[in-house]
Amino acid sequence: MNHIQFITDEHGVKQAAVIPMELFERLMQQADLDELYEDISVTPGKHDDVQIPNEIVEIMVSKDVTIQAAWRIYRGLTQKDVAEKLGIKQAAVSQFEKSENPRKDKIERLAQLYECKVEQLTMD
Repeated sequence: MNHIQFITDEHGVKQAAVIPMELFERLMQQADLDELYEDISVTPGKHDDVQIPNEIVEIMVSKDVTIQAAWRIYRGLTQKDVAEKLGIKQAAVSQFEKSENPRKDKIERLAQLYECKVEQLTMD
């Protein structure tokens, strides 16, 4: 067991150990960790039951876009397509997709267009 490294405090007292993964995994299999878990109280949020599809999240991450833009891309629409369907200019769609606080009426119209819930178009 010469692969164990110790982390000490300023007085040389051992505070932690760095161990090989093989040993760690063996210890974890043998351990009864229930005693380490602690109940915490959670206040449910109003959108706890709202889920964002994995495909939307993947688009957000891979293309570095907002959730509104990810839904548009997911539905196979361009900003111009959305603008035409909503009767607004493409520049307005671009601005809207970059907005941190989009207007509720626009979100509602997009939700209808993208066939999703209003809550799925916001990250709050």
